[in-house]
Amino acid sequence: MLPKAFLIALAETFADFGEASLRQVRDEDPETYASVFAQMFPKETTPSDIYTDAQLERLCDALAARLAKAARNGVETIH
Repeated sequence: MLPKAFLIALAETFADFGEASLRQVRDEDPETYASVFAQMFPKETTPSDIYTDAQLERLCDALAARLAKAARNGVETIH
């Protein structure tokens, strides 16, 4: 689970910059986006409990595109 300080900072960022800030992370770094939100749920929660099939497909497509780009650029590890 995420620490309380992080959740407060996330709420403040949302209050200051709105949905655009979340969309930017979602679009530019979907892995981080998914990771942050996954940490908000108990470990036994599955992605299908949180996302629709269409959202999971979009996330998988975005991750596949990022991996393909990294491979084209010779990146061996993605963090």
